[in-house]
Amino acid sequence: MAKPLHPNEFMVPPEMQGARLDRVVVDLPNVGSRRRARQAIETGKVSIEGRPCSAKDIGRKLQAGTHVSIEWGKPGTGRAKHQARKGLTQAGLEVLFEDDYLVAMNKPTGLLTDTANRHQSMHRDSMRKRLQVYLRAEGDATYIVHRIDRDTSGVVLAARTEQASLDLRRQFRTHRPERCYLAVIHGVPDPAEGEWVDWMTWDAAKRIQHSTPPETEGAVQARTRLRTIAQFGTYASIIELKLHTGRRNQIRLQAQLRGHPLMGEKLYLPEDWKGPVRASIPRQALHALSLEVSHPYDHKTVRFEAPIPSDFLALFEVLERRHGRTMLHPFPQLD
Repeated sequence: MAKPLHPNEFMVPPEMQGARLDRVVVDLPNVGSRRRARQAIETGKVSIEGRPCSAKDIGRKLQAGTHVSIEWGKPGTGRAKHQARKGLTQAGLEVLFEDDYLVAMNKPTGLLTDTANRHQSMHRDSMRKRLQVYLRAEGDATYIVHRIDRDTSGVVLAARTEQASLDLRRQFRTHRPERCYLAVIHGVPDPAEGEWVDWMTWDAAKRIQHSTPPETEGAVQARTRLRTIAQFGTYASIIELKLHTGRRNQIRLQAQLRGHPLMGEKLYLPEDWKGPVRASIPRQALHALSLEVSHPYDHKTVRFEAPIPSDFLALFEVLERRHGRTMLHPFPQLD
């Protein structure tokens, strides 16, 4: 049996070396059953060495001497919050970070960040809809402070209070956040590093961005820093992009204008495009890799990063097998 330290803290004894977490927890006071032990673990009430556990830890084998604690009244671990978190997981959403002011999410491809109108909100799923249920379980509101395209994956930030929302929106208006994207494009950009600067206008009726002369009414400037990370022969490249401005569809249009559209792109293609008919990835190969902002409470810099998604990794394998790969810059997630 687990050796108690205090009523809610204990050390795994030598005779339970290698025992599953749920087997250890079931013998503790106020638990008594495997079902109750699993519920406590799934809802984050159980911690190992101070780190909250989740459903994936139920079968984890523990070493003798491991410190385990359980907190029955831990905030945010009630049944309503647990069910709401399941709603995030079912939609493919992952919480990267959360505190009393903001939530950083890893959004999957195919899910809207937010709906554009009442009709969409009634018939379409979105990150906002799922997050509202999740945060409502703790009595908080949901404020989406920026967006990424439906078929773009990666980091999206939301605020939990109106004041935090106002602060973060101001940062995005003044282009203060550092927004870094990873993309796979056709061909090899020349030069391999530099800045893309273009003028563009948004066509609200057709929902598409157009390149335009700077004197055009409504024209806005788009600026993006480019660095080529890897090349697959001359067929394709992995590029890192840091936004100075954050125009809608900015990267997708800028890549098209240089004759290097994103792999999987269906909308922003050069008029004379003669690329492959069948894409190697079923969506535009664009991932919001990281986001750095000033925290709305203490104004310290915070950074959130979303791991490279599985469809990107599969694409890299296909391209490397067919064309080889040359790394121009080290990139930890690609090692």
